[in-house]
Amino acid sequence: MSSLTPSIYTLPTSPLPTNSHPTSTLTEQQETESLISSLFALLPPPTSDTDSDSITSLRKQEHTQFLASTFFKLPGKFVSLDASRPWLVFWSVHSLDLLGVALDQGTKDRVVSTILKFLSPSGGFAGGPANSQLPHLLPTYASVCSLAITGNPGAGGGWEQLKDARQGIYNFFMDCKKDDGGFVVCKGGEVDVRGTYCLLVVATLLDILTPELLRNVDKFISACQTYEGGFACSQFAFPYTSPSAGNGEEENLFVRASMSEAHGGYTSCSLNSHFLLSSIPLSPSFPQKIDANAALRWSVLQQGEAIEGGGFRGRTNKLVDGCYSWWVGGGIPVCEELIKRQKKQIMKGKKNKIEVVDEAEREEDWEDEIPTPPLFNRVALQEFTLIAAQQEAGGSGGLRDKPGKRPDQYHTCNNLSGLSIAQHAMKHSSSVVASNKAKFDTTKGLPPVKTRSSDGGWKSEEERQKARREIWANALGWVEDESQELIVGGKGNRINTTTPVFNILGLRLKPFINYFYCQEE
Repeated sequence: MSSLTPSIYTLPTSPLPTNSHPTSTLTEQQETESLISSLFALLPPPTSDTDSDSITSLRKQEHTQFLASTFFKLPGKFVSLDASRPWLVFWSVHSLDLLGVALDQGTKDRVVSTILKFLSPSGGFAGGPANSQLPHLLPTYASVCSLAITGNPGAGGGWEQLKDARQGIYNFFMDCKKDDGGFVVCKGGEVDVRGTYCLLVVATLLDILTPELLRNVDKFISACQTYEGGFACSQFAFPYTSPSAGNGEEENLFVRASMSEAHGGYTSCSLNSHFLLSSIPLSPSFPQKIDANAALRWSVLQQGEAIEGGGFRGRTNKLVDGCYSWWVGGGIPVCEELIKRQKKQIMKGKKNKIEVVDEAEREEDWEDEIPTPPLFNRVALQEFTLIAAQQEAGGSGGLRDKPGKRPDQYHTCNNLSGLSIAQHAMKHSSSVVASNKAKFDTTKGLPPVKTRSSDGGWKSEEERQKARREIWANALGWVEDESQELIVGGKGNRINTTTPVFNILGLRLKPFINYFYCQEE
């Protein structure tokens, strides 16, 4: 372990300062500190030696049994999650994927059959049977990703049914769209950046992105960034009449302001959305900039102190929670890439037009960069997962929010996703993107979706193919720097590598997106 990523066991565990005025918030903080620090005191420190096994191990068998126990039938108390069935499926199948557990074909077929029952005839997926629930942006993401994990392009494999549903899903997305760039999550629902993220991932994977769908989305996301640097759930758009409004400049009809608190989940969705938008050649000014440096600063400051076990919190001055291992920790590689892209744009701006064109044709030249030190404590986050997020050995398995909480599928999935990010150094490679673009076949593809407005599509087929190539190439641009792999507790604790932004394994992402872009493996 390097001095840049020290073990919790080597750091002082001083209580966080208080103002000596007892409140319920301070009491909960002190109780959490006590619970976590006592666990660390009881267990021996894991080792970072990847060739040995540690007493502090990731109890994969127990977690697999926990997921299996609720895979086919849920206890009655889960009735409150009746509208979250696709999420229960996704959390389970993605967790098993991360643990390296292969499902038999019969189980995969059952997952596909279940998910397809949530597909609404009008487009989009509902949180339960489509004949009794409304389609919703969030379960649409969970459903599509579950099909990416368990489905296949064969008959009844789910992918063909998704292909036939592309136009309906696009129509549903347009029904959710608001003039200011936000999206309601369902008919009559709230505007929430989580919906934006889920929509953009699905539209990217299914090759249904259009200019009309993307209109003002970048402005909406940018306006969700708070003074802290993180992002809030939404922005408030205040209509007003500007001097230029009569000139058809509708984008000037809204003053946007974030008036909510920065939050780990919303920050993750905003950063991932901005990454997807920044891969689309819509216009020179698209997408509207965000302060990626401020977002990175906010994100790394959410990692808890030693007495909190090194886990992440979701909001300033709140308690650490294992789910933010993914929501905050998983956003840090994305922040790194966004900062790199912004620096690249600044450098290009200093060159003349001819030099810019030359540089754009040699993107791989930008690969030679000075390695950056770890931006968060990867060792501490793994120790939090192994010690604080796991129940005691011999229990029912599953991962939890923190000591004192019960494990569930949601926290199991997000703890494991964050653990994957901490173990594997994921980078977005410009040389891989350039290679992807070189082999992209523009003669192959599914028919474009029909837009709502006559001018809502791409200006030409050439422009559409350029956008498709950029989107596909960038989606598959994430690679692992294997020299930076870091497994705390021995090689037995290693889990599979999830892909930033999408949160599915790369071996699931590639064949799935290739199917919808009609590209060869």
